[in-house]
Amino acid sequence: MKDQKNNIKVGFTTGDMNGIGPEILLNSLRGGELLSKCTPIIYGPLKNLNYTSTHFGFKISFNKIISAEQSQEGKINLVDCFKNPPEISFGLLNKEMGHAAFESIKRAVRDLKDGKIDVLVTPPINKEAIHSQEFQFVGHTDYINSEINGNSTMMMVSSDLRLALLTEHIPVSRVTDSITYNVIKNKVKTLNQTLIRDFLIEQPKIAILSIDPHVGDGGVISDNDKKIMVPAINKMQDFGVLVYGPFSADSFFGSSEHKKYDLIIAAYHDQGLTPFKTLSFGMGVNYTSGLDRIRTSPDHGTAYSIAGKGVASNESFLCSVHLAIEIYQRRKVYDEKLKNKSYNTQ
Repeated sequence: MKDQKNNIKVGFTTGDMNGIGPEILLNSLRGGELLSKCTPIIYGPLKNLNYTSTHFGFKISFNKIISAEQSQEGKINLVDCFKNPPEISFGLLNKEMGHAAFESIKRAVRDLKDGKIDVLVTPPINKEAIHSQEFQFVGHTDYINSEINGNSTMMMVSSDLRLALLTEHIPVSRVTDSITYNVIKNKVKTLNQTLIRDFLIEQPKIAILSIDPHVGDGGVISDNDKKIMVPAINKMQDFGVLVYGPFSADSFFGSSEHKKYDLIIAAYHDQGLTPFKTLSFGMGVNYTSGLDRIRTSPDHGTAYSIAGKGVASNESFLCSVHLAIEIYQRRKVYDEKLKNKSYNTQ
């Protein structure tokens, strides 16, 4: 009997092909390990991927197909949706390459939305290169959120740490005004359900870091945390959510407090991403939680400075693929239990 895992169709975008995306993608697929666990479907130009494969000395053959439905297990399937792809120039910012990255994302997200692929893994893009009249989003997450049902939140995941953000890619000057009672309540509610369904944690424990240093020092610095954070946390506790805080961020990770919780929620980007990448860089995954579809990506950027040199690590990318497959399988387990529970109570 065929192993059910082999039926999982994993879609891959190309990312910015002037960066390390094509290298880490093809390096991850060439050994055959992933082919035993999933059916890969790349959305990208055959011309550029052949060039990348030759450049790095990878011996890879692609099964060119018109649509994901034609994919075959045991092969590296390729949906070539490009007429005139730009030439690869490793390490250079190129708006045409940014447009090509968007075309790859657009086609893959459409298939993810339509259920033609089960999960999506996206190599890094260059936000300046991809930004255009057609793509006026901060990044992958915002675009995917606009196309797929749900309320997305960026969750960073490693083997021993999960971290999410109340505010994501916005200027520091806008952070405080962007954190409201409803934002906190909605984020905590969504993330708590993510931990239950996608990570099979029955009673998640969540910690929230303070907006201001030292939780405002009793109002000496500010009373933002007292006025905004505390009421929202108390209300979620009344709903039965095990959420605690706000905690002062400066000593939280150094004292290993983060190990006591299933998820840490930081107030803003650098407050959370700095300790996460310090503790997990190279093995972390960016997971778009809160959607009814699954998307992951590595926790690093295009790395133009090393693109084309054959030294890029694919470990974070591999972790992204494995996490996407694991979450897909966990959701099936959770949804089946929920279905059986509902049936038994009727």
